[in-house]
Amino acid sequence: MVDASSGPDGVLLHSTDAGSWAWVGLRLAPAQGLAEHRGYADVSEEQRIAEAVRAELAWLHRQCRPGEASRLDLRYLSEPGSGLLRCVLLGQAAAATPAAAHAAALALRERLAALPGHVAARPITDQAELLAVLNPPLAPVTASTAGLAAAHGAGPVAARPATGPAARPATIEAAEVRPRLTALALQRPDTDRRYAVLAADLEPSSVSWEPLWAALAGADQPVVLSVALEPVQLGPAEIAELARYAAEYRRLATPGHTAPPWPQVLPGDPAAARAAAALEAALPRLSAPAFRLRATLLGTGPAVPAGLLAGAAGAVALPVPPAELPVVHANVAGLNLTPLPATHHQGLPAGHYGWVEQTVSSLAAPDRAVALLRLPYQVPTHRRLFDDRFLAAAAPAASGGPTPTPTSPEPHLPAF
Repeated sequence: MVDASSGPDGVLLHSTDAGSWAWVGLRLAPAQGLAEHRGYADVSEEQRIAEAVRAELAWLHRQCRPGEASRLDLRYLSEPGSGLLRCVLLGQAAAATPAAAHAAALALRERLAALPGHVAARPITDQAELLAVLNPPLAPVTASTAGLAAAHGAGPVAARPATGPAARPATIEAAEVRPRLTALALQRPDTDRRYAVLAADLEPSSVSWEPLWAALAGADQPVVLSVALEPVQLGPAEIAELARYAAEYRRLATPGHTAPPWPQVLPGDPAAARAAAALEAALPRLSAPAFRLRATLLGTGPAVPAGLLAGAAGAVALPVPPAELPVVHANVAGLNLTPLPATHHQGLPAGHYGWVEQTVSSLAAPDRAVALLRLPYQVPTHRRLFDDRFLAAAAPAASGGPTPTPTSPEPHLPAF
């Protein structure tokens, strides 16, 4: 359980002997209709969305800074009965001291707020609102839940008291959306592995996310979509392990001979050839700065529209078993990316889901990660999907009030 503190600048801070963590947030909403944005004028609707996605990718590239111990989480929260979504962008920074974590979080929020022109952002400066967005009722992290999550390696979370309705939610359904893993049977006798495992690439596209947003906004019960990204850079030993796997698959894909005294010609294994080619192609991306990513949907009942998100990204939707829900809740409440072994192995044969398979299905270069992250936009003639009331509240700037946070060439949070 985290004993957090916050100041008037909207930084939620937690410190232990091991270090300090700080969280910040921004409300997000479409700044204007895509057809009204000067960058998207005089082009088709599909092209407007494609241009918006390109701007979002440029913004995402700027967030990929592995050395800064930061994380971000784009979060959509339904408001049952309103037909609207709240969109928030959360950030977490870690440092050795409270002062350093606080300064890093403010710098992170400033960088996150430099959004594409079609997105408007305002900082969350209220502690109660930031805690409520970090730990919505669907992720009821109590002291006992946080303890279970810690046993699985989850990081610090903002825990709710174990009282009140939020501590006793209805039955929760959770799903994770991840790249698809496929096991192909190996035929070669000169290996201990019986299967080659392929990880499909995420597939960025300009397909509209409006059907997904509409499904979330129209849900009868609360639904949360949390897409978390952590900039990472694999070390030399980790890259060498991936290269070793690729080399072993390549060996099995190449014709060879068994050892004496009865040598036998072994044909190249086509399954190994596919796995070697896939891993060799992925190595340059995995060796460069990338994102560790997690896409989680939480809802009450079976209406969690994980399949829509998976379909838009060329990924697979994986239901989470009840035993792993405490870790899911802690991941959402703390911007953690703790693995879910029972969920993430996707039914691979025993002994074929290890560090390599976990890594290739968890890491993505920015140009792949953008498949699971879409900032809010509004097509003028289409249904309004986002709660943008916080923008009206910032209007006093026109009459001498405080100046709103600028929305430069490229998200964060909504009102609770």
